This record gives sequence, C-alpha cells and structure tokens, in this order.
Amino acid sequence: MQFFKLTNPVRVRLCFLLVTCVTLLSIVWPFDSQSQTLVKISDDEFSQRLVVGEQLFAFEDTSGRLTIEQVIGQQPFSNDFKVGEPRSVYWMKFSLENTSDRAVDIVYTHNRMSSAQLYQVSQGVLHFSSKSGEYLKASEMEKGQTRYTLTFRLDAYARDDFYVRIQNTRDRGPKMYVDLEGVFTHQTGLNSKYILNFALIGALCLFALYAISLFVVHRYQPYLWLSLMILAFASYTFATNGYLTDWFFPDLPKLSKTFTPPIGQFGKFCMLMVLLTFLQVKQKYPVWYRIFMGLIVMYVVRFVYMYYITVVHEDFGMSTFIGSVTALPTNIVYIAFVLSVFKKLNRGKRVFAAGLLLYAMGIVAVGYFWVFQPSGRAVGAMISSTVSILEVLMFMVALGIEMRQHEVDKNKALNRLNTVLTSQKEKVEQEVVERTAEINQQKLQLEERNERIETLFREIHHRVKNNLQLISSLLNMQQEWSSTEDPAKAIEDSRSRVVAMSMIHQFLYRTDDISTIDFRQYAKELASKLDDIQVEKVPYELSLDFDKEYVFDIDTSISLGLILNELITNSYKHALVGKRRLEMTLKMQQVDEQHYAMEYADSGEPISQPFEEVVKKGFGLRLASRLSRQLQGSFQYEHNGKNRFKVEFASKAARELMADGV
Repeated sequence: MQFFKLTNPVRVRLCFLLVTCVTLLSIVWPFDSQSQTLVKISDDEFSQRLVVGEQLFAFEDTSGRLTIEQVIGQQPFSNDFKVGEPRSVYWMKFSLENTSDRAVDIVYTHNRMSSAQLYQVSQGVLHFSSKSGEYLKASEMEKGQTRYTLTFRLDAYARDDFYVRIQNTRDRGPKMYVDLEGVFTHQTGLNSKYILNFALIGALCLFALYAISLFVVHRYQPYLWLSLMILAFASYTFATNGYLTDWFFPDLPKLSKTFTPPIGQFGKFCMLMVLLTFLQVKQKYPVWYRIFMGLIVMYVVRFVYMYYITVVHEDFGMSTFIGSVTALPTNIVYIAFVLSVFKKLNRGKRVFAAGLLLYAMGIVAVGYFWVFQPSGRAVGAMISSTVSILEVLMFMVALGIEMRQHEVDKNKALNRLNTVLTSQKEKVEQEVVERTAEINQQKLQLEERNERIETLFREIHHRVKNNLQLISSLLNMQQEWSSTEDPAKAIEDSRSRVVAMSMIHQFLYRTDDISTIDFRQYAKELASKLDDIQVEKVPYELSLDFDKEYVFDIDTSISLGLILNELITNSYKHALVGKRRLEMTLKMQQVDEQHYAMEYADSGEPISQPFEEVVKKGFGLRLASRLSRQLQGSFQYEHNGKNRFKVEFASKAARELMADGV
C-alpha cells in the first residue's frame, strides 16, 4: 500500500527500473521449455524417476525408421505426450548436468522393454550409444550392460542430452518414464534384490526338501503335493527374475521365457491338489469338489492358451496378463470356500485355510497392481514374495499340526488297542489255564476210564470164561437130565439158553457202559429172539409192566435172563394147547431198597401137578429155581386165570453183604 502513496514521478521511475531488471534477466538466463528438463547430479548416490510432463519429453515414431540424427534435428518432443499404438516405436528425451568435479556413472533401468537404445549427445554431438532389451542375447550385449539396464558416464561439470528409443511387443505398450540411479545406489539395490530373491528361493527349496522327507517318512500325500508346489514357486521366482535366462539360456532368452507359464500354472495346480487332499474335499464337500474340478479344467485350458501365445506369438506380456486376470476368479473361489467351511475345520485345517485365504487375497492384490497400477508392480512383487513364503509356512505348520494330531490319535488308539490286547491276553491266559485244567481233568477221566475199561474187559473175559463154564455145566446137566429124551429137543433147549446169555454180551457191546444192562429192553429183545428159534411159529404178545427203568449188573442180568428164557420157553412148550396166540406179561418192581420182584404170566393151561414136583422133574423150572436161590431169592408159582411165576431176589450189594456174613 506504500507504493500507491508515492508521488507519480517516483512510481514511474520504479516501474521503469523493474522492467529493465526483467529484461536483463531474460537476456542473461534464457527460460524456455527445453531448459525445464535439466536434472542436476552431484554424486553417484541418487535415485530418481523422470516422468513425461516434468523432466521427460516424448513422441511416437509412427514410421519406426527415424535415426538419432533425424530426431536431434527435428526435436519433435512434447511434454504432454500420451501412448498411442502399444507396439509402436517411441522416443524419450531428458537432460542431465553433473555439478561435481568428478565423473558419475549412471544406470538407466527400463521396464522390461523388448528393445531399448540410449544415445548420449554432448553439445549436439553423439557421444555414446548402447542397447538393451528383454530378448537380447548375451552375445549381443556390450560389456557392463544387461537386458534391463543401460550404464553410461557423465563427465565432471558436463551437461548432456539423452535420447532413448524404446519398443515393446507387449499389447499394453511401454511405460513412459525413466528410472535413473547412481552406480553405487543401483548396485546396492541390486545386491539387496539378489539377497532377498535367493533367500526366498533358498528358503523355499529347504521347505520343499523338508516336505519331501516328511512324505518319505509318513507317506502322507499332502506332503508330496506341497513339496511340488514349493518347488514350482521357487522355480517360478527363479525364472521371473531372469536367473533362468542369464544362467542357463543366455543366448536363448525367448526359449527360456516359454518355461515360465508352465511352471507357474503347475504350482497353482499343486496348491489345489494340496487343498483337495488335505481338507478331504471329495469326501466332505462334494459340491465344492465339483467346483474345484472345474478349476482344474480351467487351469489346463489357460495353460494351453498361454503356452500358445508364448511360443507361437512370442507375446510374453500378454501371457502374463492373461495369467494375472484369470487368477482373480480362481482366488475368489478360494476365498468363498474358506469362508464357507472355516467353522467346520479343526485347528490344523484352520491354519491351512487361513494360509489359503492369505494367498488368495495377496494374489488378488498382486493382480490389481499388475493390471491396474503398473507403476506399483514392485510393490506387487514384494507382496507376492511375502505372501508365498507366509503361505508355505502356514501350510507346513498346518500339516505339522495335523500330523501331530494324527500321532496323538494314533497313540490313543494304540493305548486303547494295548488295553484291549492286555485284556484279551489275560482272557486267553485264563482260558488257557481253564482249558489246561479241563484237559488235565479229561486226561484224568480218560485214564480212569481206561483203567475202568481195562478192568471191565478183564471182567468181561472173566465173565465169558465163567459163562462158557456155565454153558458147559448146563450142557452136562442137560445131558444127564434128559438122556432118555429127544436129543434134538435137548439141543433146542440148550440153544435158547445160549441165546439168552449171548444177548447179554450184545447189549454190553452196544452201549458205553459195559457193566450194566437195561433189563426192559433186554427182555423185549430176548422174547423176539426166542420166537425166531422156535420150530413151530405162533403169534405172541409180550406186555412189559416196569414202574421205572431197571438196570442190573451182568451177574444179575444173566441169572434173570436164564430164568426168563426158561419161563418163555416153558410157555411155548405147555401153553399152546388149543391156543392160536400166546399172551405173556412181564412185571418188574422194587420191593424195598435191596430187593426186587419179577413176575411172569402167560395165557397157557395151569400146571396140573404140584409145583414142587414139577420143579423136581423139569430141568428148566429146576434151573430157574436154582438161579433164584443164587440171587438170594425165591421162585414161586400160582394160577389165578393165568400161570404166574414170581421171582424175588436181592440186589448185588445185598448179596455181597450176605456172602461176607454181614
């Protein structure tokens, strides 16, 4: 405000002075658009990005045939340039000034251009030129240059112009910026990059070896797929950082590029197989399993298409772009799957699901930077490396937890099995003891039975001997008694007695117990045998009246059998007069603890003479009477409509007591 308070002549002189100063300044320091591109450098420890519109100018060479001389002469650069045709040729220009008293080595890093050629112009004269490129062979590169960098020197106090001719075969075209670094700064960053990359690759390789060793030990399939996935990740990192080309295919850079897409796709396929096998998706989540099968089909189709673009069209950029774009829906599926099943998983599987979720979200972020924020690809690469190593760590931890849980479950199962085995062992030992005792008992019983059988056999032989002697005695008695009778009749009577005695032995051989005879069955079969040997056949009926089952020893049975034989034979002899049917009745009962009574009756004619005289005259009845007395019993007769014979006898025990005089 003080200016307006001055007098008019003073104000005029001040304005004139200001105009004069501005004019002199414009003469001394020309200020044009080209001078704004000047970048001052004082040492080799710097890093700066030049962008169009500030320190960088550019234009498009639509013909693709301009030379550096033509470009210098025409100066067709613009500070508001926009990229047109992606695969065209572009020129960029920038100016550098070294303000220090020594030369500075500077590194220009391009964004993986197919072709990049740098021209250094000093005072309008071409001073230096060098070329670089992603697909440049090692034999075509100058010393100190790489496929992604160009190194040049700026002398002390020099002020030079730099022109860069770039071309990219990728569909998205070149990125219009220039990254400049001092050699020291570049080498420091490069060393750090090497360390980080090889630390990542080394860690992944160690994890892969560890996973393979665990698979060999445990034969757990997820470890196999995990080891293959880690190896694929390590190989992909090795290839994308250019080490595969520089180390193994220095003169075949395009060929080395064809390996990168398959390696990346194989790693993603292996990760999906880890997911399917570890979480048992097929058994537990059949719907998701079908979705993941669709993803595998998509992997195959994507791989074939990417490989076709890479090998046939050599468009490695488009191949990478397709892989990044198609990875987004795949990882969205992973995220949806994890969110839907997370609550159903145990601790180990939750760690795995968290690692899968981290990987999916990281890949989505990397894809975003790659497609939509090209300037942030370094950040995307850092995210990709970090996510990969964290994912592998979480997968390893998850499988370790699961294996430990398997060991815990296995130990519990083994403990239960040991308990069961111990119990079974105790039961088996107890059964062995019981069975051994039982076998020993059976052995003792068999020994006792064998001894008994031997005794009984000796007794049988003794009985046979006695019976043969008895038969001999009976035959002698029969001969003396019936010397005047019919010999054939005498032989028939003796035959019936032998039959009665032989049946005793038949019964002994038919049963396990050779010491006793079931007398009811014996009497029934004896009547049938005696009927068979009769010369004159006649129908008969034998009625048995036993109030219980009577089992007698051999001596008692032989005596009772001979008595019964004489009575039945006597019935056939004397009870058939005028009869067409013989009716017989046999009754057995126990009188007291030591005595029994056997009653026999037939339907024949009564005895006409006194019974005592008949006994004295008849051999058969006399034999029956004597046998009754041997049994410490009596032999009686009466007739009350039928002939009734009654034999009362003592048991074997009672007879032995009587024999001992008790």
